[in-house]
Amino acid sequence: MKFVELSSEEFNKVSNNFLGSNFYQSYEWSKLKESIGWKHYKEEFADMIMLDALTYNWDRHLGNFGVLKDNTLVAVTLILGKKIYFNKYLYYAPRGVLLDYNDTELLSFFTKEVKKFLIKRKGIVLKIDPFVEYQKHDNNGNVVTDFCNKEVMNNLTKLGYKHHGFTTGYTDEIQLRWSYYLDITKSMDDIMMGMDQRCRRCIRKYDKYPLELVILGNDDDISDFKEVMQSTANRQNHFDRSVEYYKNLNSLLEDKSLLAIIYLDRNKYLKECTDDKLYDIVKNDKRKKIPISAGVFIFDNDRLNYVYGGTYKEYMPLMAQYKMQMEMIKLAMERGLPIYDFGGISGNFTPGSENYGVYEFKRGFGGNVLEYIGEFDLILDKFGYYIYDIGYKLYRNTKKVIAKILKR
Repeated sequence: MKFVELSSEEFNKVSNNFLGSNFYQSYEWSKLKESIGWKHYKEEFADMIMLDALTYNWDRHLGNFGVLKDNTLVAVTLILGKKIYFNKYLYYAPRGVLLDYNDTELLSFFTKEVKKFLIKRKGIVLKIDPFVEYQKHDNNGNVVTDFCNKEVMNNLTKLGYKHHGFTTGYTDEIQLRWSYYLDITKSMDDIMMGMDQRCRRCIRKYDKYPLELVILGNDDDISDFKEVMQSTANRQNHFDRSVEYYKNLNSLLEDKSLLAIIYLDRNKYLKECTDDKLYDIVKNDKRKKIPISAGVFIFDNDRLNYVYGGTYKEYMPLMAQYKMQMEMIKLAMERGLPIYDFGGISGNFTPGSENYGVYEFKRGFGGNVLEYIGEFDLILDKFGYYIYDIGYKLYRNTKKVIAKILKR
């Protein structure tokens, strides 16, 4: 076997052929991450050591790599990097590496070669979070089969990969360990039948209102889109991405990405919905087209992914958030995709638990819970990693303190 570097064209050409291929493992996604610097904390906490790296805004696309066996690529990955302190780097293979994790010979060879390669480039750690399922769950989060990817876990830990644990909640992991998806190989009637009553009622309700879905092009003004997303971020006490980020996403990923927004036609609403409880709110909003809900969606080979989203709290009773999801499900079905991925959930299935509402909204559509295997660190420099770990804990604790202050 041979460890090789691939051009971006070679990588994009072959990566889609691998099991678990996804948009995170694409050259376009790496360029998007390069295009955004450290934005939100920079001015306020510029003197905090390593914060740039710890916010996981990657500034370096190290390259694309693979393993050749008998002139066939049997493993590929792109690797991003971030300078964290002095001249040391943190590296990351987003939702990678793309290979057969049950092939211990291949996994061992890749690990040995990538470790040598990254140590020469002053790396302290390589982070991976494979697009590999750990256990199967039903709509309520219950484990439904004896299937469990313990063997993959063992294969990685034996080679020195440090597992971050079976985390739940919106943790500080780079990607959430839990997701929610819907099988859309069925007819729309069957999909509707699989939804709970509340979800079907909300879908019927939005038909009462003059709502319009708009897909934004590269040259379109996205100020309304940003406004909705920022409002949601403020409400949920987290930082939103910049206008530049969203524009870069739309242009770099081209036909793989969709920026969508739903507007309310104010004049039609005031004419047709005089008895609606939001009438006075809409009347006082003088815009002809009122932005209600927004979302970012990205296509993979086998699915459409709901990546980011937001809705104005005061306009939630219009159920535009349900219309957004239904329109995207229909689009995915029209393209012949088998899966609609609603994106991350916390993995906490007890009513009233933190972020339970996100799961409750998605669960209404009648899909299934997906639990990923989680995040691993391949330590390249033990002392450097120790320093990084201290800085990470300092950052995490500071972040919690700031969040508490902002909630007051």
